Amino acid sequence: MPYVNNGGVRIHYRVEPRAAAGELGNEANPPLLLLHGFMQSMSDWAGAGYVKDLAQDYSLILMDARGHGASDKPHSVAEYGMELLVADLVAVLDALATPRVHYLGYSFGGWVGFGAARYAPQRLCSLAIGGMHPYQRDPGPLNRRIERFARTRDALAAGDRRGELIPPHVKAQFAGSDIEALITLTTAIRDAAGFEDALDSLTVPGLIYAGEDDPAYPLARQCVAGHPNLQFRSLPGLGHLKAWQRSDQALPHLRSFLAGVTDCPAQG
Repeated sequence: MPYVNNGGVRIHYRVEPRAAAGELGNEANPPLLLLHGFMQSMSDWAGAGYVKDLAQDYSLILMDARGHGASDKPHSVAEYGMELLVADLVAVLDALATPRVHYLGYSFGGWVGFGAARYAPQRLCSLAIGGMHPYQRDPGPLNRRIERFARTRDALAAGDRRGELIPPHVKAQFAGSDIEALITLTTAIRDAAGFEDALDSLTVPGLIYAGEDDPAYPLARQCVAGHPNLQFRSLPGLGHLKAWQRSDQALPHLRSFLAGVTDCPAQG
């Protein structure tokens, strides 16, 4: 499995179809980097049908964000600052000798995408973000997530009846995850400022989309206002998770958007 080291943190990535550094993509199959949501991994893109569809026309770069999948999982809030999350993306692109890419991120991956618009806009050919907005996050839901995860962590660690009372589906949700890392990442997200100012200077085309029943929908729609290079698409009747799972609803918008972006050479 290929890894790149960014300041001592190993980031796992994969290319579909497989390609060597310096050989990624061409004019017919430009590079597209995909970043997953919170508590997901790169394999979820395939499971939801995105890889099979998009790999027909794009060289896909898949990666596990730090704290997820086969990448390292630090326990320090400082290790999840947005500059470092974006630096992970840049390290993968550098390892593949790929100066610019299309970017697709959903939920947490979308949050990092807004960070890339601020910290690495020169590496983007286009920016597609689903189920997320660039504004400072409401701390309430994130605090409740931290509390819920901490209770689960403590119950699992206790090894007594508290652990036995955890429903099987909750245990399955956390199987293979580092709960402490997820708590730490959530804390970093809660404490981060917004990235809406990055859209003011973003010059590449952008697509923001969200399910109409997603709590993020109003702010996701709002952020395109005043930015002629950005467009918004709605997914009627879908919430946050369903808008991700229903790739048949999202992909037509993504494909139409990407087809309109012609300037994305694989090599510099």
